[in-house]
Amino acid sequence: MQSAQILGYFLAFMAAVTWAVAPVLYRRGVNHVSYAGLGALRCSGYLISAALFLFFTMGPSAFAPLEMLSMAKVFVFSVIWLVLGDFFYFSALHKLGVSIAVPVTSSYPLFVVPASWIFLGEPASPMVFAAAVLIVAGLILLSPKGEDREGRRQVISGLVVSVLAMSCWTFGMLTNKVLMQSIPVPQLEWWRAVSVTIGSWVMYVLLDRARGMKQVSAVALVEMGIAGALGLAVGNLLLTYSLSMAPVDVVACIASIRPFLAALFATLFLREKLTLRIAGGIVLVFAGVIAISF
Repeated sequence: MQSAQILGYFLAFMAAVTWAVAPVLYRRGVNHVSYAGLGALRCSGYLISAALFLFFTMGPSAFAPLEMLSMAKVFVFSVIWLVLGDFFYFSALHKLGVSIAVPVTSSYPLFVVPASWIFLGEPASPMVFAAAVLIVAGLILLSPKGEDREGRRQVISGLVVSVLAMSCWTFGMLTNKVLMQSIPVPQLEWWRAVSVTIGSWVMYVLLDRARGMKQVSAVALVEMGIAGALGLAVGNLLLTYSLSMAPVDVVACIASIRPFLAALFATLFLREKLTLRIAGGIVLVFAGVIAISF
């Protein structure tokens, strides 16, 4: 096996680790500030990592603004994808916990793939229907049984916001593929970071009037910034480079272990319970995501 291929596998694994650590930090952040506040405060890490990536790949001149229509598209598409989508995702993490919310939202390929058939004209695959059966079965196992009316209400609302998050992510991924055809990736990532930062702070001010920010400790602010960098920039870049070194199908399999790692980290650091029922649901969702990748 070539050393470049081994490095590709390692980068794919690190992408999975990165995406598994981020929701644990996000879940801790919700204990200090609102969902909108978390979305805004994490953007410091996103801006720094995106700026460094652009600077070292394309140089200082690449920071020049794009033409007006492209800037408007990046802003609108990014706000729907990573401001609204992640706002719902933070809510799901809070209502369902990391062990359940991460594998549930990891089933978003079930939305993305059919949407790519309809809107991008990509070829249909019958494997999606088998994958749908596995994913739905996994989601049924992952749906915790509330012991009372309040518990059931929280579970239902958690699943609803999970679907809303996946819908926003689907829109974002489809429009991102369109934007990548005309804007270099480093520039697109930078202006997306700027757009998400502006959109997140506007939402924080409108919804909460930026309340609670002064009470957030320095440690919590650093954690949120790290989570933003890991979840929004570092993980995506690791996966992008792994795809250039190793086969796509193997990379997809390695990166899809994210729910297992997230459940493990949640058990270790958030003291969430990992039952056999939840583990079984994660396995089925994982199998469905792998099936839908082929």
